[in-house]
Amino acid sequence: MNKRLKLVYDVAIWEFSRWFKLKEQIITIIVFSFISLLIFGGISVYNKYFNSKKVIAVINNSELVIEKLNSAKYTFRTDDSLSKNYKEQLKSKKVDAILYIFNLDTIKIYTQSNRNWVNELIKELTDQRSEIKIKQSNITNEAINNIFNIPFIKTIYTENDDSKISSGEKIAAGILIGMMLMGIFLGLAYQFTAITGEKQLRITEVIVSAISPQTWIDGKIIGISLLSFSLLITYSLSTVIFVIISALFDSGWTIPLDFGNPKILFILTIFAFLGFIFWNTFFSAIAATINDPNTSARGSLIMLPILNIVLAFFAFGNPDSLLIRLLSMFPPTSSPILAVRLILTDVSIIEIAISFILLVFTIYFLRKAAGKIFEVSILMYGKELSWSEIKRCITIDKTM
Repeated sequence: MNKRLKLVYDVAIWEFSRWFKLKEQIITIIVFSFISLLIFGGISVYNKYFNSKKVIAVINNSELVIEKLNSAKYTFRTDDSLSKNYKEQLKSKKVDAILYIFNLDTIKIYTQSNRNWVNELIKELTDQRSEIKIKQSNITNEAINNIFNIPFIKTIYTENDDSKISSGEKIAAGILIGMMLMGIFLGLAYQFTAITGEKQLRITEVIVSAISPQTWIDGKIIGISLLSFSLLITYSLSTVIFVIISALFDSGWTIPLDFGNPKILFILTIFAFLGFIFWNTFFSAIAATINDPNTSARGSLIMLPILNIVLAFFAFGNPDSLLIRLLSMFPPTSSPILAVRLILTDVSIIEIAISFILLVFTIYFLRKAAGKIFEVSILMYGKELSWSEIKRCITIDKTM
């Protein structure tokens, strides 16, 4: 047993080392930091030195107070001579827009093309018109506030108080699900590359003459899982650096530090990890059946993890429905859906235990199935195992 574990360890380390290069990960983080600096630094420099105030000529103004508009964005000129040949004035860049104010209800803006600042100017003019109209109507501020005040409405939940759910818990759940999905696709890419590539080159036949197929596939699952986790750490650090650099340039982005209830987060982490292992094991079994990944129809199975995320969105609407509760215990869908339920509603310890046991058992079954499929498929040339052949491989009673 100890010898077998050592062989699994050796395969896992070899599989990890052949793909993971620490130097490349460091370079990735440095390059990502440099790109982040270029993006936000460039935006800052542009806004400071190139995004100058817009020059707007105001014609016929009698009722609006243009001085109250955003002086940081606009420079207003009151020159009636600009009303003539306005197209030439705009074309020569002497002004960016000409504002004709006939009255409070009729305003025309002449500009060369549609830009975001034009829409912002329209909003400011509309807001000021509304203020003037309200004053002309002799409506008191108290009456206006009374009309637009939001009523005090409190929802009282008899079963589960959603007010106790912190935003940190919701953010943490979303991050864990997102990282799980990213890890799945990273593992999938390397599993397909490693297994199908070795099958095509017939290298694996030589290796399995020294170690069992089950040991070989176990090592691959562990090694590529470790690789995926390492890459996730690299991408997570790059994302954190991206947010920190953006904050230095006053983007308003921050890293949430309040991650809610530690017990819930611990359970979420466990199920996110198990969900990742489940799919990594599943795709190792699928990859073992594929002869040529470029032509195999089984490549469409890579979309299955996305279906889980879609189903998780339905859980937000009714997390206590019978279907959602069953899906939260069904191994392929339990990880993301149980995460949603843990955040939104009360989940009994029995349901959590059932989900955990079923998921662990299914991972063990998939691992054994992957070993059996791998053992048979490496000896086949030019064709993929049919689904009936896969079924026979799995049902063979043989100790690996």
